[in-house]
Amino acid sequence: MLNGTLLKDEWYLLRKIGEGAFGEIYSTKNVHTKKVAAIKLERVDTKRQVLKLEVAALKRLQGCGSVTRLITCGKFRGRESEWNYMVMELLGENLSELRKNYTEGFDLAVTLRIGVKMLNVIEEVHNLGYVHRDIKPSNFVVGLSGEKRKSIYLIDFGLARRYISPEGDLRGERDCAGFRGTTRYASINSHLGKDLSRRDDIWSIFYILIEFAKGDLPWRRFKEKEKVGELKMDCTGPELVKDLPLEFLLFYEHLITIQFIEKPDYNLLKDLLIQSLRRLGSNENSPFPWEH
Repeated sequence: MLNGTLLKDEWYLLRKIGEGAFGEIYSTKNVHTKKVAAIKLERVDTKRQVLKLEVAALKRLQGCGSVTRLITCGKFRGRESEWNYMVMELLGENLSELRKNYTEGFDLAVTLRIGVKMLNVIEEVHNLGYVHRDIKPSNFVVGLSGEKRKSIYLIDFGLARRYISPEGDLRGERDCAGFRGTTRYASINSHLGKDLSRRDDIWSIFYILIEFAKGDLPWRRFKEKEKVGELKMDCTGPELVKDLPLEFLLFYEHLITIQFIEKPDYNLLKDLLIQSLRRLGSNENSPFPWEH
């Protein structure tokens, strides 16, 4: 544990607030300004270093209001090992944590509003030339306080990839890319080892919406990538959206038409969710329950 470490005579590590396959996240305080932030740490001797890739992506995405603000980055030596680090704006809970606060999860209206926000966020990221490739509830977080509680931000760009070349052209599809993402929410293309594009981020959002709206996904109790991939391929669109509003089926029907290089019709997808919301007597600007 690195609690109490003073990094570069500037950042005092407070407590661990998260960890994953690629490192640890702490809350941290700037000893000069007293401002609290989040810091992501990755051992320099880690076999597969992704923090530098994430920093590179975040630097390019700083014009996007729905992406966490990068404050600084670098390298430091701790008591036992050397670390890469990245300091960023401290945000609030992720959607996975928030959902656990409600006995029956999110209701349909909240799910649809979340969907509109997620589509806005991913459209911004795509417009800046990146595919995220690890869309899941725990990578969407809300603002820490005040007005920012209304906003949903996308985090963790360790697997993100530019789909536009340095010359500004769309990159062609690679023959084999390997699995990327999180088993439960990854697109079928990822299970097949195909190159991922904008459509695959939208597939992951679709799976999240199904899970939030129905409380579950058909493959939830399975962990093995191969088994989950088979179940996704066996499950038809109508089966997946059974008992949900028609707009979910129309969402699916647009998704299956999108080719690798094609831009998803974000407005069409958002309009479908908004249409469904309005039938419930709600709209996309209604407050979220966690704002109160």
